[in-house]
Amino acid sequence: MINIFKLKTGDGSKRPTGLASQEEIDRNLLIGYSHIVYEGNSHFLYIEDESERFAFKRKIGLPEYEWFQEGTGNKNWVLYNPLQYKPDKNWNGKKILKFNKDEYKGGRFETPINASSCCGMFSWITLPESFNLDKLFYTKEIVDMNLMFAGAVLPDNFDLGKHFHTDKVKDMRYMFYECTIPEGFNFNDKFVTSNVRKMDYMFSECIIPKGVSLPACFDTSKVVSMDHMFYESEFAKDFDFGPAFKIWNEVNTDMMFADCKIAGETIDNDHCEDFEYMRKLLSRQTS
Repeated sequence: MINIFKLKTGDGSKRPTGLASQEEIDRNLLIGYSHIVYEGNSHFLYIEDESERFAFKRKIGLPEYEWFQEGTGNKNWVLYNPLQYKPDKNWNGKKILKFNKDEYKGGRFETPINASSCCGMFSWITLPESFNLDKLFYTKEIVDMNLMFAGAVLPDNFDLGKHFHTDKVKDMRYMFYECTIPEGFNFNDKFVTSNVRKMDYMFSECIIPKGVSLPACFDTSKVVSMDHMFYESEFAKDFDFGPAFKIWNEVNTDMMFADCKIAGETIDNDHCEDFEYMRKLLSRQTS
């Protein structure tokens, strides 16, 4: 039976809206319920039960949405709009939800309900002109952005939007691999990487145009691998790694900057794992 959390008011009555307390969430998880937040309200259901999943999408007024179990991230059951997404598989056969370019007709674009992964979501797609991630694209619970924009062509003035949070993300491998990034693209101040563990091939074979730099919150303190992170990428002269980008002890930096270019000029591969050399080289280019 679906349990919709009812928040008590001061007079002892109840209203059917609101987020459950952590104590309430823990209690329901302990007895086998899954906790789903939709439009600011807590819902609890036995998510492995197909009949409960069917009843839930009707109860919240989305009977046309479809259920899907992630093969990446936390492997959650998620509810998605089939006019925006379609089931697919990533390079190693794990199930993902991918942007449904053929069916999408514009308008509100939202994160799948209960999603923990954006793996491969926009990979190898030329996104529509004027397409942006904004009002309903919330990523606060996303832990996996592996391959999210790999091979994608981002339109001019593409914007991640004000709800693109990355503070829980642990995997950014191949996130912008071979991605076409527009001039002036802004990572914004919510692109926090303080929990990211893997950045292998993150910007590999990517042209990073002028006006694009990493934000001050691009923190690499928990990263364990930057293998080929910028392999064959090309930097504009004004690129800046930002103050929080550092190479910590025992981080894998194998071929991190191999065959990189700055403003069309290939760097010496004797320094392909030397971050400070790259920072100084870019600094000299802009001075």
